[in-house]
Amino acid sequence: MIFKIWHKLALILILSITMAVVISTSLSQRSFKKSFLEYVELQEQRQLENLGNNLLSRFEQEGGWEFVRNKRRVWFFYLRLKPEPHKDRRFPGSDRMTRNALRQEHFSLRQERNLLRAMPPEDKEVKPNQRRKMLALLDHNKQMIVGAFMSPEDTEYFPLKSQGELVAYIQHKKFTGITNRLDKIFANKQNEAFLFNTLSTLFISVLVALFISIYFRKRIKALTHIAKQLTSGHFQERVLVKQKDELGQLGLDFNKLAETLEKNQQSQQQWIADISHELRTPLAVLKGELQALDDGIRPLNQGAVKSLMQETDRLNKLVEDLYQLSVADLGALKYEKNPFKLSVLVNEIKDNFTLHFEQKKLSLLIDFDMSEASLFNGDKQRLHQLLSNLLQNSLRYTNPGGQVCIRCQENDEALTINISDSAPGVQADKLAKIFERLFRVENSRTRSNGGAGLGLAIAKQIVLGHHGRIDAQASKLGGISITIVLPK
Repeated sequence: MIFKIWHKLALILILSITMAVVISTSLSQRSFKKSFLEYVELQEQRQLENLGNNLLSRFEQEGGWEFVRNKRRVWFFYLRLKPEPHKDRRFPGSDRMTRNALRQEHFSLRQERNLLRAMPPEDKEVKPNQRRKMLALLDHNKQMIVGAFMSPEDTEYFPLKSQGELVAYIQHKKFTGITNRLDKIFANKQNEAFLFNTLSTLFISVLVALFISIYFRKRIKALTHIAKQLTSGHFQERVLVKQKDELGQLGLDFNKLAETLEKNQQSQQQWIADISHELRTPLAVLKGELQALDDGIRPLNQGAVKSLMQETDRLNKLVEDLYQLSVADLGALKYEKNPFKLSVLVNEIKDNFTLHFEQKKLSLLIDFDMSEASLFNGDKQRLHQLLSNLLQNSLRYTNPGGQVCIRCQENDEALTINISDSAPGVQADKLAKIFERLFRVENSRTRSNGGAGLGLAIAKQIVLGHHGRIDAQASKLGGISITIVLPK
């Protein structure tokens, strides 16, 4: 049998609660037993004190122990007397009681004799209980006056003093535990109550543990169901989160994962559709050109060859961009970083684009706010590709008569390059998406201006390859402003 997590949870809860209940009950029972034994011992001590007070009162009246010597019935009578309050002569304050007061508070000899005569025969013949059999009265020399003979090794002596002078001892068995029948019954009842409470608590605890484990089982089962749905490609499933605990947070994470997978699936489908479209356009043009040449509709001349070459270059550029992005995704895009002068790189790019900008009547401004001899450690070829893609993007989408500005700055920590162009601009909510693959803004920056929407995506990968960052904002010139920060 395979133990599932809810089985383990229930078992852990049951074992933990059982151990807690058993330990708590054991400690409570032990504490009760100790306290009850102390209580019983204290009660017996008070009985000895009461017996001693009664005997001492009679002793002082008679002037000796002759009233009880070898008189078992008188001895049993004193053993049967109930404790009376405030009669303890052995505690502070009892010595203040006068002899007359003691006489008034206790039975006189005549009263005692009358009580003995009035006792029914069956009471006179009643044997004392086991505890009374373990009591004896000894004189100050520990000689027997009355009571049961006991071995000194198993007994203790309770001293009786009259006016500060030792006059006798009460010999009694050492306290070893509960001997009284009623005390035993009470202790047994308490043990039964402890057992009943323990079993009841365990039963309720097991029910609570099962309820809790079933509750968590349902929640875990819901998460398991969502996980299976995600692995099967059903990314529309969501977890209904009601609690804010760890399982609730896990449910939120599952929902975020499902949303991410759904977006990735949609993005992948859109990616395939866009790539197919981009590849179909130059292929369709090439096929049309070749079919026209084959049918003799168009003569095979230099113009036809040039048109075919342009479409071939366009197709080759698209395939190369796709290859660059796929290599970057795999982390296999290589960078050869070496120190070079950034001013030289910027001037080379300016020379390459000057003619194109003039043809479109765009002005290209360069603000080089750094030393021309300054060196930057990076991949010169990749950075050339980065700036070329950004300028190509501005060249393609900026309206004729506009301007493009390149500004370079540096400090001790980073190199900052900003490329801003004039109108048209991009809506603020779409600026963050312009670095996504095949993304196009549905305004004047459209597909009709050419390009497959991969240049800015490649630029972002090059920046990340240099451990930098790139972002876009609205430009003061009316277009967009792209800022690149490359750490040194």
